Amino acid sequence: MVFQLAPLNEDTLYEHIFERYVELERNSANLKQDLGIQSRTATTIEIDIEPPPVVLEKKKRKKRQNERRADAELYNVVVEQSLSDLNSSVSNNNSTTGYVLWSSTPFFIRWLLYSDESKPFRFLCDAVEVTNNRSLGDDDDDDDNEQNVEIPPLYSVRNENSRVGIIELGTGISPLMAVILSNHVDHYVCTDQRGILNKLKQNIKENVSQVTRRECISKSLGIERREVESTLETTEQEDNSNKRGSINSKSSRNSATVSIEVEELNWEKFDPKVNHPYLTQVKDNCDTVYIVAMDVIYNEYLIEPFLTTIINLRSFFSDADKQRTTPPNVRCLIGVHLRSQDIVTQFLEQAVINHELSVYSIADNALDASRYAIYLI
Repeated sequence: MVFQLAPLNEDTLYEHIFERYVELERNSANLKQDLGIQSRTATTIEIDIEPPPVVLEKKKRKKRQNERRADAELYNVVVEQSLSDLNSSVSNNNSTTGYVLWSSTPFFIRWLLYSDESKPFRFLCDAVEVTNNRSLGDDDDDDDNEQNVEIPPLYSVRNENSRVGIIELGTGISPLMAVILSNHVDHYVCTDQRGILNKLKQNIKENVSQVTRRECISKSLGIERREVESTLETTEQEDNSNKRGSINSKSSRNSATVSIEVEELNWEKFDPKVNHPYLTQVKDNCDTVYIVAMDVIYNEYLIEPFLTTIINLRSFFSDADKQRTTPPNVRCLIGVHLRSQDIVTQFLEQAVINHELSVYSIADNALDASRYAIYLI
């Protein structure tokens, strides 16, 4: 069973928030009661991304586990974070939350890669069911008006010649999403404020060996194809069993490439009319564009600039130029760590009511039992 989509409007968003926080309280004994920083003590964090354990019959356990791990996606990412900058009053104009890794990102990655319910984002699937059709104006007794939503895969579908680009807003210093999801897309652009970018670039370069299913190229990082091949070959020679090079390294040298770029993007100053070469590259070459942001909704003063940037980016990508007849299909995935109920309410009110965006809550068992919510726009 895949996830369902619950449309949010002026009537249903308050019910959604109430029910979500009731569920959060119900599961509080099993959830960490903290702000969500992955580590408050370590400057170097090693994150293993691998499938959750599966309970198997004892006599078949070893064989089946080996079969499962042989074709599973396994990643090992090392993140250098800056606790001193996090607690600084002067770093990056006092915008410091991006200097550390937040727990919403590993959670989202594991859900996207391994959950059966997230399959529509990985593969071409039937349209996803929309629940609460009454909120869309359906009559209560009309069972024939079920509405479904087509979800373009976030993964590139090679045999369909479908090229996918991801624009990540508020990336911070973490390379986690960039190096892992770059195995499945054609273009990945990390964005954040200027003070964050040098540490982010360093972390991506240190973990580029995790991009094993495609060949990585990057102008902003100074990475050429031959350098990536050399890095992978060296890693393979040093230790073929090392998890950091364990995902079919030969496939990295096939014809598929991915462009990973880093670009400054300040939500309060973003102007889509100014030249943005890496965004333009995505616009010109991709059939589907996902704008992704994890745990950026935590401050009421950032909500309006964030939503304005979303709207401007959608307009930027939807404005077809002379070189192509149809613009890319643009969707947004917003991950929210459920802290202040008031902040989440303000975010959804401004998105749904003030800006009249079509916002869906993604509902599945794993999300409902967590401290996180994911919204599709």
